Amino acid sequence: AAAGRMAPCAHLGDETNDVSARAYASDVVFEGKVRSKGPVRPGDGTYGVTFVVQRVHKDAMQAVTYEGLRVGSPVRLNFREKRGDRDPPQRRPPLQRRVDAQCVQRFAPAAGGQTVEANIKRGAKYLVFVAGVGPHNLSVLGEPVLRTPKNVDAVQKVLCRDCVQPIGVWGLHNTTLKVKSALKLMCRAKGNPMPALQWFKDGVPILVGRRRIQYKKKRSMLVIPKVRPEDAGKYECRGTGVQTGHVAITSAQVIVNSKPDNTTALWPLVGGPCPADLVYCLNGGTCTFYETIGELVCQCAEGFKGQRCENKDIVNKSI
Repeated sequence: AAAGRMAPCAHLGDETNDVSARAYASDVVFEGKVRSKGPVRPGDGTYGVTFVVQRVHKDAMQAVTYEGLRVGSPVRLNFREKRGDRDPPQRRPPLQRRVDAQCVQRFAPAAGGQTVEANIKRGAKYLVFVAGVGPHNLSVLGEPVLRTPKNVDAVQKVLCRDCVQPIGVWGLHNTTLKVKSALKLMCRAKGNPMPALQWFKDGVPILVGRRRIQYKKKRSMLVIPKVRPEDAGKYECRGTGVQTGHVAITSAQVIVNSKPDNTTALWPLVGGPCPADLVYCLNGGTCTFYETIGELVCQCAEGFKGQRCENKDIVNKSI
């Protein structure tokens, strides 16, 4: 059953992955130019926008309930004015929900009758993602994106025949490290559309703070600059796919060695001459003092052996 709201899963890579995911999940994807934009209504901040369809990339409802969208036809959609950009575009994932403590992509109209927030510009051209059962009963799936070559390419690469690929994540390995050293865990992902990624420690979603999470195309990195004993545990990178909500997991056990390192580097040893007034090596041996370990060492002359060169070396004596 659905639980309370949680921080949304961070989507992998840049906004293009979000575009691909929404294109796959939508019933209808079209390019449209904003012909008109109504006034913002006081109180709820909603307003209406009329798009003129310029190109249809996907129309899954065409063969089901109506003849489909036509180029040049108007489409009226409602939005809510966005007040301030709290998050940059690459951090703005699609709507999601928490089910059984898992991160689940929820590409669907806003819950509870809420209207999608977007600041649509009059005269601009957008890629619009919608779900619906007819040309006059459409609901927006997330914020429309500007029609750019990059965004159009992302749509086409996921809607082409046999282009959808299953998701997968990998790259985490067990590691042992010392207190105050840096922990870096790299999670790599694949799939088309790409999965959304979320990090867990001991089964609990990781909150950004002392831990930093970076997202780049096809990978995500968890960084803890200086680990503490309590950072030890099982870390998971979970990838959630759009196709069926399938979750792929890669994990690693992190061990933090909390014992202080009191060892002193002894090698290489550097020796010096013994005190001039000290007669330690016998029979012409050369004395060397190693201050690091506090010991005298003799290099014996030929024919002698022993700690102080006190014994004759009969075996190796020259004949």
